[in-house]
Amino acid sequence: MVSCMSPDIPMRIESIYRSQGHVYVLTSPECEYVKIGGTDCAPLKRLNEINSCEPYKKLGPWSLHDFRQVTDWRDVEYRLHYTFRSKLVKLVKGQRELFALSPVEASRQLDKIDESLIIRKPKIDRMFQDEEFSSFLAKLFRFTGILNWIDIQGAWTFCLFPGTGRGRYYTLNIGTHEVAFATTPANDRPSFHMICMDQLIP
Repeated sequence: MVSCMSPDIPMRIESIYRSQGHVYVLTSPECEYVKIGGTDCAPLKRLNEINSCEPYKKLGPWSLHDFRQVTDWRDVEYRLHYTFRSKLVKLVKGQRELFALSPVEASRQLDKIDESLIIRKPKIDRMFQDEEFSSFLAKLFRFTGILNWIDIQGAWTFCLFPGTGRGRYYTLNIGTHEVAFATTPANDRPSFHMICMDQLIP
């Protein structure tokens, strides 16, 4: 019997099952675990869904820590889950995407994804993936009250190397009000840190 199947049919069939999308890492201040998942839509759209459905809703609010746009999100998601299978959290029912590891560890695994599978990486400063720096920021935010009063004070901003002309390394602001900053060393002057506790800090 002679096959009439075109030689490129298997490739076309394979492409049907390949789906471009995103793999992502989510974190929440209310949860000690990270969520590693995948989606064929924009990560922020999926994030809204996760924050409004159980069992993840009660552990939120979740925010996007890191992501990669990939050629086949289901395959990459499976590989990530397989890599961290020993750290899968089984105490939370109704889910298979929570893992007992640090966000930094999860991001490092995203960095190991085969480049041939990557379509796009987020443009983020890798400094924020450094564990020591991330720990410093968490302590700074707690000390200045950002986590307790953000609903009253509105938007807080963290700016690395702001263009203030005053040698700032970073600034932490409520609107235009500078709450905390660190200076860069210059002319044999050491760097110093300042936190401004005033009427805007309850």
